[in-house]
Amino acid sequence: MQLIVFSGLPGAGKSSLAEAVGRRLGIPVFAKDHLEAAIVRSGMTEQEDARQQLGWAGYELLTSLAERQLRMGQSAILDSVASTTTIRNAWRAQAHAFGADWRVIECVCSDEAVHQARLIGRKRGIRGWRELDWAEVERVRTYYQPWTDDRLVVDAVDHFRKNLDKVFDYLTVADARPLADPFLAGGSPRLAAAR
Repeated sequence: MQLIVFSGLPGAGKSSLAEAVGRRLGIPVFAKDHLEAAIVRSGMTEQEDARQQLGWAGYELLTSLAERQLRMGQSAILDSVASTTTIRNAWRAQAHAFGADWRVIECVCSDEAVHQARLIGRKRGIRGWRELDWAEVERVRTYYQPWTDDRLVVDAVDHFRKNLDKVFDYLTVADARPLADPFLAGGSPRLAAAR
């Protein structure tokens, strides 16, 4: 059982990798943007300090969903910027409390022009959620705290397939199943050998 966190600035490739891993391994992916979008759609964000409250509500929901999975003896994937040590420490403690392996994949983009281009025209189809722009990335960067945990760092300038292979190696997937995945090169099935 694993608690897997995909972290990093907006537009660095967290969601694409998290979703590919979740599909491949049959692990639910809980994404903060989707949870916050549901809150926005419910109309609960009309208060003056809604942005900060929305952020913390998203983290509380992620934490609760992860706890539920771990309590049932099942792995979970969290897809979130996870910008502060407070939330990271809470998730690490949660993994430890349930005897789950703690795995962190930090997604970065070392080329600013590529990072900006990734955001232009991005349409993830999250109902009620606005796509973020470069100004939002810059805002998040001001409070994004460096990771100190052991982790895998993948760079969005590398090919998606290369990064996905690195993630699977890091997660030490021994029981991988064949999967036809549209994100993989040519959409052809990927047969993963035990590593």
